[in-house]
Amino acid sequence: MDFFKVVAPVYDTAMKITGHNKTLKELVEHIELESGQRLLDLGGGTGQLLDELPWDKELEVIIVDPSQAMLSKARKRVVDLENGAGTGSNPGLKADLVEATGDALPLEDNSIDHVTIADALHHFNNIEETLAEIRRVLKPGGRLHIMEFDPGTFFTKFIAAAEGLAGEPANFYKPEVLGAMVEEADFSYSYKYITGSIYILTAE
Repeated sequence: MDFFKVVAPVYDTAMKITGHNKTLKELVEHIELESGQRLLDLGGGTGQLLDELPWDKELEVIIVDPSQAMLSKARKRVVDLENGAGTGSNPGLKADLVEATGDALPLEDNSIDHVTIADALHHFNNIEETLAEIRRVLKPGGRLHIMEFDPGTFFTKFIAAAEGLAGEPANFYKPEVLGAMVEEADFSYSYKYITGSIYILTAE
């Protein structure tokens, strides 16, 4: 079963019900984006992060996801933003959509200022290879921001069980364990919890 082909039509609605937009907003505020920067949203799916980006800054966003169905929804979101539909227009935003996996990024070395992985890392199969690729494409001083669920909470255990039944990897990590993994990829890191079950890990 193609999990994301099945969930793509209802994904945005489901995430809105769970308050995902609020945690995305907090993630964007945490990044402190500056005009002229390039942001890679890895596993960006339907492009929900675009709705939370600051409209007073010129940004280039690259959404990378392996699912055609999810990127199709993202393409519609980009068109709506360009045309001023839905949440409004964003004249300073340039968005590109790329069908790819995190372990084989079709991007140049040292070309990205920030990488976000928002509620998506647990779907990745090759995390070590993905971290190495992120390290390659980040500019010197660039940062990786991972927003994920703590596997020790009841809510995360429920999600992991449901996604496991659907054939998804469901790779959830405690922030310290994930931190050790990013250190192996030659990053330093820090983290903070933004809810009882969700944390943001920043690697540099």
